[in-house]
Amino acid sequence: MRLLLPCAALLLALAACHNAGDDDDLSLSAPVAAGDMIALRPAPSDVPGTTYRLLYRSTDAHLPNKLVAVSATLIVPYGRPQRGGWPVMAWGHGSTGIGLTCAPSVMGIGGPQAAFYGAWLRAGFAVVATDYPGLGEAGAPLFLNARSEAMALLDSVRAARHAVSDLGSGVVLQGHDEGAQGALAAAGIAAQYAPDVQVAGTIAIAPPDPARDPDFLTGSGDPHRFSPSIPHALILGASLGRSDPSFQPDRAFTPRALAAYHIAQKECRSDVFVAAERDGLTPANALTPEAARALAPAIAWTKYPTLALKQPVMLAIGTGDTQVPVMAQERLAQDLCAAGTNVTVERYRGAEHTPVRARAQSDAIAFARNVLDGGVPASACGALRR
Repeated sequence: MRLLLPCAALLLALAACHNAGDDDDLSLSAPVAAGDMIALRPAPSDVPGTTYRLLYRSTDAHLPNKLVAVSATLIVPYGRPQRGGWPVMAWGHGSTGIGLTCAPSVMGIGGPQAAFYGAWLRAGFAVVATDYPGLGEAGAPLFLNARSEAMALLDSVRAARHAVSDLGSGVVLQGHDEGAQGALAAAGIAAQYAPDVQVAGTIAIAPPDPARDPDFLTGSGDPHRFSPSIPHALILGASLGRSDPSFQPDRAFTPRALAAYHIAQKECRSDVFVAAERDGLTPANALTPEAARALAPAIAWTKYPTLALKQPVMLAIGTGDTQVPVMAQERLAQDLCAAGTNVTVERYRGAEHTPVRARAQSDAIAFARNVLDGGVPASACGALRR
């Protein structure tokens, strides 16, 4: 494997990394562009490949004439690549919260993640896994902002190619939960935003669709019982507050919920769930009557740019998912079909939100190999028509 930066230039880039990364207002008038690499550092891991922490530039979702610094994990398999270079699996992680240290590249590669990455590396894929803007590097984290996630995913592929010479042209997008939303959004904007990134197909595991889900904020169950919708609403509100100083959290959340809201502003997803359960928060006692209106700007940014995708899509749905409602995922599959997208749906009986990722892995690798070879998966759309 050959790094594209000469050693001296790499050392200079590493020395400048934090100065560049701390500036979240990088002007496009400077000689830089989205997808440019800022720095590359070796990172420890137990996966069967060479691991780096990659710092690169991406477009600010709120200010498209500005660039932000974004971090990612880049892993290249050991050994010699196939002819044409290693195909790339661009990974979008599930929700981790919006605290600066909630970035996967900061938290490190744990056992389940190492097993997941290891399977893709052994299958002959390089992996680039963005943290999303505002996680791991200074900036405003935009939870469930479809365009922000999409641009970060596509620019991570560009930056990885700048860093390492052994990556090929084949790209598969994949994500779980928030990352599944980002992968679908990236597939939708790739032709216009990053025509140099040739997406062969997209794998979306447990994808949310907040803009079309009437129960996203309140959940569909008993409003007087705990629902995962409440921590997600708190994180979304905290993200809106970080990006818009005029946001008034007490318009969306009751006094009882404000302590958990402040935790959501700076801590990780698991901390928000603990706080919400500790404080006995439910849709009935955490949300004000104005919540939907107050959070409308953030709900709007969750909307997919388009559902008419040119390349095939595999949706992986765990039928026991209690985090992203199964019916919302099924509706998204129908909407993708209605827009003309070739959709394969894999359902994993009884699988919960996180375990479905492991259950889907062999099917996902088979799908990726098929589309990279030019195959057209059989569409499930005929059976999904409403």
